[in-house]
Amino acid sequence: MEKLNAAVIGLGRMGAGPSSRLEGLIAAGWLPLGHLECVKEIPGLELKAICDVNQTRLEELGEEHSVKGLYSDGHQLLSEVKPDFLCIATRTEGRTDLIAEAVENGASIIYFEKPISRSIADCKRSLQVAGEAGVKLGYGVNRRYHKVYREVKKLIDSGKYGSLKEVVIEHGHANLYWAHPHSVDLILFFAGSTDVNFIQGSCSFINDYEPEDHNFIDNDPLVDNAYFEFSNGVKGSVNQGIGLNTRLICEEGIVTIYSDGAFVEAQAMTSTGYLGKTELLDLESPKESATITAFRELVAANKGSGEAPITPEEIITGMIMLNGLVCSSLAQGRRISPSEVPETMVITGRSGDYYA
Repeated sequence: MEKLNAAVIGLGRMGAGPSSRLEGLIAAGWLPLGHLECVKEIPGLELKAICDVNQTRLEELGEEHSVKGLYSDGHQLLSEVKPDFLCIATRTEGRTDLIAEAVENGASIIYFEKPISRSIADCKRSLQVAGEAGVKLGYGVNRRYHKVYREVKKLIDSGKYGSLKEVVIEHGHANLYWAHPHSVDLILFFAGSTDVNFIQGSCSFINDYEPEDHNFIDNDPLVDNAYFEFSNGVKGSVNQGIGLNTRLICEEGIVTIYSDGAFVEAQAMTSTGYLGKTELLDLESPKESATITAFRELVAANKGSGEAPITPEEIITGMIMLNGLVCSSLAQGRRISPSEVPETMVITGRSGDYYA
């Protein structure tokens, strides 16, 4: 079987973080997580090149993983290697340029970390370029690829607990771009819609930052709370609850995914109107990591034997929801429509000297 040439640009935590750093600390179905390790687990891929500005790390990983193509410049890698399957795990700035350049150099599959860009306009441009070329896209919002979350979605969609009313995300008091692409994508995943009626939220800017220009936010604000409504009636909310939990509130019960899929509990409504006893759901333990699932499905979609695990519409809507939270907060927390979120508004994701 002829393999697709693969490359990874960005060898930090998500690009090449070793599984050993998280073994025994997180739930099943997450490891391997780093792009480099996951590429090597897919039979249809051959890792041809890796890239990072840190020359020492680049050489160490090249030797460890027997990769001959070592690059400190992503643009040079794309023009010389022309990978079929590209992973992008750089900082957000410039990511959309790499996506467009990869398409120009013949990439057929691109998996990139979140957020995709610093503005909705950049997001739309890169997705349009990829779409016109028929490129299959994957996005680093891994929970939608995780077996436990998928099994729970099947359960919710079955109607066992009545229709879904609200998706509640408890990911702590976290930064907008660093953490909450996961939150809004989980809401999209379970809501089953990209048609957002309104966005409402409150954010706290870090390090006493005060934006002088509401179209340029040089910060990665903390999300105090968020609230969304979709045209199908499903609501989505984000609070400061800890534990990385996802609560699915239905007409006739509540299903909760705890601690990134470590276990799932359900409570059905009783005839008295109260919730019954908590039931621990017996779900099969994942046999592969969420990222490997995403990579495998992307390769299958490229061959015409499946669908990509996320749609461009979901990626764009996630960006609108994120940036809309800042717009709502700047407007004293009023509800705003997606059309009110400026496509040109830039959020840098800066936290001190670091960027999302």
